[in-house]
Amino acid sequence: MVALFVLITLSASVLWRVASESRTELAAADGYRHDDRLALAVEHYRRAIRWSLPASSTTEQAVSALESIAAELEADGDLAAALLAWRSVSGGLAATRFLYSRTNPAREKANAQIARLVATDRSAAIDASLSTEQLAADHRRLLDGEVSPDPWWGTLLLLGMATWVGALVLLAWRGFDSTGRFGWAGARGPLWGALAGLVSFALGLLFA
Repeated sequence: MVALFVLITLSASVLWRVASESRTELAAADGYRHDDRLALAVEHYRRAIRWSLPASSTTEQAVSALESIAAELEADGDLAAALLAWRSVSGGLAATRFLYSRTNPAREKANAQIARLVATDRSAAIDASLSTEQLAADHRRLLDGEVSPDPWWGTLLLLGMATWVGALVLLAWRGFDSTGRFGWAGARGPLWGALAGLVSFALGLLFA
């Protein structure tokens, strides 16, 4: 029960921190956009997306703002800055993928715009004989070929972390007597549990 309470408390603290940081970054981005400091606005909108929880309204607001900024910058002829805004959408959404990564229309749209803008820069083309449409299609294939998180390894990561933290809490509770002396008999199980959790977490982190 103690371990469960600690895990719930830690999870709630993490969720609160994530939601708070996301709102803070969104407010900062809105302020920079109001002051017409678009480069800083793009950066903070990207951070707002990265801090967002799944299905959060913050993500929708930040993505919508970045799409609008990208369109404004392209209309003004600043293609490099517009490309950065679209990459912020795609990269921010990619960073928030969880155990299962389904098709995200906003990221699909961003990748299409990235491919189009990259293809218009003929100086960056590897094969000058390719048309703009062919270059865009090639770059889009590269973007679409990014590997999504593996749900099995991701699950192992989460279970490993929960086991690791729970075992450490149990160790603190059962591994010491009333005088504060370490007792191997009571600590043996939690120690093995903590080791198994740590190994599982490390493997999940490596392969997810």
